[in-house]
Amino acid sequence: MPGLAAPDVVSAIDVVTAKSQSAQGPANQINIINIALAVTGQGPIPNVIARLSDIITTVTTTITALAGTSPFTVKSDEDAIVKSLTTFVQVHQALLNILIGKAGLVPNLLPFVGPPLAAVLRQLESVVDTIAFEIIDLVPDNGADATKQKDSLDVTLQASIDAWNGGVTI
Repeated sequence: MPGLAAPDVVSAIDVVTAKSQSAQGPANQINIINIALAVTGQGPIPNVIARLSDIITTVTTTITALAGTSPFTVKSDEDAIVKSLTTFVQVHQALLNILIGKAGLVPNLLPFVGPPLAAVLRQLESVVDTIAFEIIDLVPDNGADATKQKDSLDVTLQASIDAWNGGVTI
């Protein structure tokens, strides 16, 4: 399998970025009134979970598509990939920060509504780490910048998981 060209890698990252951006609206809709609806599968939390699940599926597909892709040797290709990764990290951190803030609305409900969201966030963390390592390997001259982005996102992902676990680190 020949792998992907640099513009295809950028496009794949940009698709995930757009999906992450689209999840921000439903995440912003979580409020003190509708958070409890998640117990019955209603309200914005199931929508957020569905959108995060879609991101997981898209990233998993991209990981498969990256198989056979050789590291890039043209600096402009590497720069474009890292720029796209940086934008993804910024957009995704914005989504995760919304979720972190929303987790604090009704802490006494977290044991009831938090576990499903925390579970999907853990799955997301796993695939994001996998694709980040793949991207780091593809951009040897920009590996440090890509690693910095991955590390920054890891911190926010863990904080969001902890928030929806009721502050319990797993």
